[in-house]
Amino acid sequence: MIPGLIFKLKHHKSMIAPGFFSVLCLLYALGVISYPSASFEAARRGLNTWWEIVFPSLLPFFIIAELLMKLGFVAFLGTLLEPAMRPLFNLPGCSGFIMAVSYLSGFPLCAILTCRLRQAGLCNRNEGERLLSFTSNASPLFMIGAVGIGMYQNPALGPLIAAIHYLSNFICGLILKSFSPPAGYTEKRHVFKKALHAFIAQTELKNMGFGKLFGDTIRNACITILTIGGFITFFSVLAGILRAAGFFSLLLNLFQPLTQFLDIDRTLLEGIFMGFFEITIGIQAISSSSAGLLTQLVTIEALLAWNGLAIQAQVTGMLADSDLKVKKYYLTRLLQIPLAMLITILVYRLPLQEMLAVPTSTGIGIPPLVWAGIFLMLSAILAACYLIGRSFFKIRKIIIIR
Repeated sequence: MIPGLIFKLKHHKSMIAPGFFSVLCLLYALGVISYPSASFEAARRGLNTWWEIVFPSLLPFFIIAELLMKLGFVAFLGTLLEPAMRPLFNLPGCSGFIMAVSYLSGFPLCAILTCRLRQAGLCNRNEGERLLSFTSNASPLFMIGAVGIGMYQNPALGPLIAAIHYLSNFICGLILKSFSPPAGYTEKRHVFKKALHAFIAQTELKNMGFGKLFGDTIRNACITILTIGGFITFFSVLAGILRAAGFFSLLLNLFQPLTQFLDIDRTLLEGIFMGFFEITIGIQAISSSSAGLLTQLVTIEALLAWNGLAIQAQVTGMLADSDLKVKKYYLTRLLQIPLAMLITILVYRLPLQEMLAVPTSTGIGIPPLVWAGIFLMLSAILAACYLIGRSFFKIRKIIIIR
């Protein structure tokens, strides 16, 4: 009786995940059929974003970065950077190359490069997961060009948004170091000589000519960029369906008492809901709201830290061929949100009008004390979750030992 019951429970448990995602896929298909015009416009908007922003900004970096890895330059650079990366982040030196790329290109390129790094055996699983977590930066072309110039018509605002975003993620990397097992690094002489040996050992030109190497790199880069376009279009259509179905309007109506109490602009809240799925359309809605600049900047930084479900799905999909897990990545997103909000509030206290020609007194916004309260609340929740999780793992470890 009992073994049969256990078998049935296990059988039903194994059906939950495929059944849940099957229902989601059917609802998605039903939404496309029910709202064909909205789906078409959303798909075209997603493809335009991919073709005009993502494709030209990421493809060159895909090709060059993968070529440098296959040629062995990353191994060479990693040996040289080892004395700096170990004390700072407790990561191998080759992760410095990925950090640099994260500031130049943006997600999800660093997820792909981290996966390549892991497959090449240049980092262990824990190092790869931590590196992935704090190098998931937005593209500078997007923050400076699309947001600063395109949405706000203020060239000085884009670098400010990018600096806060990069700084908060950098601090997350420092915090993650404290939760990693110690790996001491003893500085040795002849580092350059060791770097040359690593360069010779890792290059793939020993086994194939440069023409074949270059052709394989172009082919892989094009497949990857097409995959990213599929992710962007999929989630753009999802957001379009939810908007056409009135899902966002329903959420706005449910949160209307809260918006009135905190004096939150309705367009701002709609941008937050849309940015939860896709940050581009969310930030565009936020930039057109009547909220104050501080409120808009804090919200934008929170969305950039969250990455959006579209980017998160891309990152998860790019790790399918490796043993890297995304748990640390998601926890870091939750950690970066309050960090980015706090840094934005602190930076906003600087004389930005004189320094960067950024206005600091336009529009109607939420008082900074409210945002500070939100930050403290989020920090308390994250701290409580961490402590509970740590205690749980300790208790489970004791039980297993006994």
